[in-house]
Amino acid sequence: MQITRGWHRSIPVFSHSLRAGLSALLLAGTLLPSAFAAPPPETLPAIDPGKSLTGWLLASSVMMQRGEIDAAYNALSHVLTLSSRDLKLREDALRYAAMTGHEDEAVTFAKTLPASDIATLVLAQNAVTRKSWTEMRQTLSRNNHRGPLVSVATPVLLAWAQTDEGHVEQALSTLNAAATFAPTRRLYLFHAALIAERLPSQHQAELLYQKTGNSPDDPLTLQILYAQIYGGWLESQGQHKAALDAVAALGVSSPLASMIIGPLQHNLKKRPPLSPSQGAAILNLQLALMITDVIQQEGIPHDPAIIALQQALYLDPTLTVARIFLADTFRDGNQISKGLETLNSVSSTDSLAALAAQERVNLASRSHDLPLQADALHRALTLLPGNPQFLVQLAEVQDQMGHHAEAIDLYTKALKASPPRKEIAWPILLGRAMAAQENGDWAMMQEDMHHALELAPDQPEVLNFVGYASIEHDIDQDHALQLLKRAVELQPNDPSIQDSYAWALLKAKGDLKTALPILIQAAEHASSDAEIGYHLGVAYWYLGRHTEAQDQWNQSLDDNPQPQDRTLILNALQQGGPHLKSFEQNK
Repeated sequence: MQITRGWHRSIPVFSHSLRAGLSALLLAGTLLPSAFAAPPPETLPAIDPGKSLTGWLLASSVMMQRGEIDAAYNALSHVLTLSSRDLKLREDALRYAAMTGHEDEAVTFAKTLPASDIATLVLAQNAVTRKSWTEMRQTLSRNNHRGPLVSVATPVLLAWAQTDEGHVEQALSTLNAAATFAPTRRLYLFHAALIAERLPSQHQAELLYQKTGNSPDDPLTLQILYAQIYGGWLESQGQHKAALDAVAALGVSSPLASMIIGPLQHNLKKRPPLSPSQGAAILNLQLALMITDVIQQEGIPHDPAIIALQQALYLDPTLTVARIFLADTFRDGNQISKGLETLNSVSSTDSLAALAAQERVNLASRSHDLPLQADALHRALTLLPGNPQFLVQLAEVQDQMGHHAEAIDLYTKALKASPPRKEIAWPILLGRAMAAQENGDWAMMQEDMHHALELAPDQPEVLNFVGYASIEHDIDQDHALQLLKRAVELQPNDPSIQDSYAWALLKAKGDLKTALPILIQAAEHASSDAEIGYHLGVAYWYLGRHTEAQDQWNQSLDDNPQPQDRTLILNALQQGGPHLKSFEQNK
């Protein structure tokens, strides 16, 4: 099971006008990377590359384009050491300092720049941590034309300042006035509920929490946040059953929630009212969700969402849901190592540890690094030792790493741990059959593949594997051809299925006329598949087109073939072609 892309999203939180305003701001360059002209070349000693302004400018530009934020920030730091007057470079440096969590440096840059959404938010929220309310108000008011982020954030930050100054009713009035704008109403009501916890009577807080609500249509991130905050408040009011129910409601919307409901309920504790820094951290998480909605709509980079989430963790490092959201955002931006680093501080005792473990698995899977994937899955199984999804994923990784016996053992455990339903059992049986084939256990392979076929007789994957394995091991070839023909009918454009059927026609029937066009089509769809390339070369060979066959095999050697395919290709090249019985018998 993987976290669905955008698991933290789905609710439209902007009206068209507000979305357009933020989108325009993002695209204008206030929050996004911008092209910049290199300053006139300076005469620098060629013997010291570390002082080459041109070199660091080029490095920063390349790293920014690649989205490698740590390297980009490092390069920009060197650029500014050599040329500190360029305004655009300082704006870029602020953005990358904020994205990489260098809060002190971000504050320093923000102080030297004109008012902008990011600079204003960084300075205002830095003042929040010091409870420097006069400084915060001055920062928020320094620009009469606020951008959309500052416009949304200002009422919340002002309300938390008023709360800390002892003016709770005034804070609630500030938020109530802001809540007249429908797209952000629930955001302000949520902060009003948090602040109303300080009132002598808890009736108003209860009403505000109910108005905020927790909808199944909300992003899972928002649902988790609400369940944790509201559940903790209910527990503080002695409403233990209601607190448990608030957390249990998470299970309505997402199978992922089932991983965390138990730990969340177990760790429910009475809590004091939140501090202004904690309130501002929640605000940043909400802003990140809103920004992500625009990013989804416009297909633009994730920079501003990353900045908001880094600000959230600066204000409240214990806000684990923001940490997981940040890691997921890094994954969307293909910042795998940064995402994994972000998750390192999530304790195994955290209520959301299982969700963090799932995100770690998702990140590692994106890396295509098998040992890294295995490590992430082992960590996940330490938390959830009987989780069938993690067992299956680890079995697949072990099989790819050549650890076939370990893969078989993991598939067996997954079968025992899974519900006895056909749609769950057949993929596990198919996986174990593949591992058994690689392990040389033909009896287990045949038993599992036929069992999978009984459970899923119309699944192309099952038909393909059973048919191809039967052809390779000379088992009931006529039936195998029927299965493969059916697989092609069900999934006609799948190159691996096309290849299996065409190879069966060659190997079992010597039918070049039917097989060749299918193989050519499969090769066009999967031009770097070494196995398909080998099969196409075989067809060319038996057509007498030996040069084309040899060219095809040589190309396949460059396409990282599996060991068994490499052996077949080399044998064909070195031993005067392939030797299929169906053709040899017809000589």
